[in-house]
Amino acid sequence: MAEVIPRWNMPPVDFIEADSEKVESDLITEYEKVSGRTLAAGDPVRLFLLSIAAEVIQLRQGINFAAQQNLLTYAKGEYLDALGQSIAVTRLPASKAITTIQFTLSQALGNAYSIPKGFQVSAGSITFETDHELIIPVGERTGNVTASCTESGTIGNGFVVGQIATIVSPQPYLESAANTVTSIGGADIEDDAAYAERIRLRPDSFSVAGPEKSYIYYAESYSASIIDVAIASPDPGEVYVYPLLSGGQLPNESFLEGLFAHLSDETIRPLTDHVVTQAPTAVNYKIQVDYWVNQSDSVRIASIQAAVEEAVESYRLWQQSKIGRDISQDELIARVIDAGASRIDRTTLSPTAFQALSADQVAQCTEVKVNFKGYKDE
Repeated sequence: MAEVIPRWNMPPVDFIEADSEKVESDLITEYEKVSGRTLAAGDPVRLFLLSIAAEVIQLRQGINFAAQQNLLTYAKGEYLDALGQSIAVTRLPASKAITTIQFTLSQALGNAYSIPKGFQVSAGSITFETDHELIIPVGERTGNVTASCTESGTIGNGFVVGQIATIVSPQPYLESAANTVTSIGGADIEDDAAYAERIRLRPDSFSVAGPEKSYIYYAESYSASIIDVAIASPDPGEVYVYPLLSGGQLPNESFLEGLFAHLSDETIRPLTDHVVTQAPTAVNYKIQVDYWVNQSDSVRIASIQAAVEEAVESYRLWQQSKIGRDISQDELIARVIDAGASRIDRTTLSPTAFQALSADQVAQCTEVKVNFKGYKDE
């Protein structure tokens, strides 16, 4: 979805008049006033003035754009990077997906067994490598170690338990390897919207008292895969940090440990704070939409069906992309109707009703069913 500019519902700012009709009118009116003659539609002088007006309009638009790029509500790309650099906020690079790999030996050995850092295990064309050396103690057959995808970005996300299981370079006594958790945390380079929000939060991080927005800023600065953060402090000195990842994924233990280490840095965490990183509590729900389309729209049924499917998927992502967002039946209905459906069966509709969520909960869809029921007369 394209970002709305200016950001945060701020009012538009124009530094110079760039309305084409007004510029053209002003030029022609001023010439007629000075020369004392009226310019007809095909007058060569009028055409010449219109060509000058086109250049003036282009110049004014350029001035407006250049001036707006000095505002956080407008800045994009390299201009946004420059604004971030001015207060020591850099755009987050692409990050790699992480998981935990369990290695199993063919038998217990009389000496410790070493699996070196960088040892590779693949899932088809995607490869993960261990983050550090793993030592399997004497007499034991298994050991766990974190591993990162060799490629940055979202490509390494979503490999479920057991999918990453092909040992790239076999070695003696090593029987098998497999991931024990779904791979998560891979993200593309931080986009303008997320980067601008972190720049906006940066002044809050200057406080040494550990305010809520400071923890949000530092948590979001850990990884570009974090799309939302909730902070709670149930007791003095206790700070609970709940991150949510791209696509509404819940973080696993490996990711939470890394975030905890990041937030525990002496330059971030106030000395008296006890920081706890936890995954938001999942509130499961299902989506079911049975819908009809007007008979008059039958000629474009294929495009309507595709639009409805897309609307349901956009709702699913919207619903689970923010911690504490209430589960809203009305939002689903509105999106499906806007996509072209004429009626929805409310007796089978799921979610069945509005459900309020607490500040540390996040909706998680477990099943999606979308059924086209036929045509109806208006």
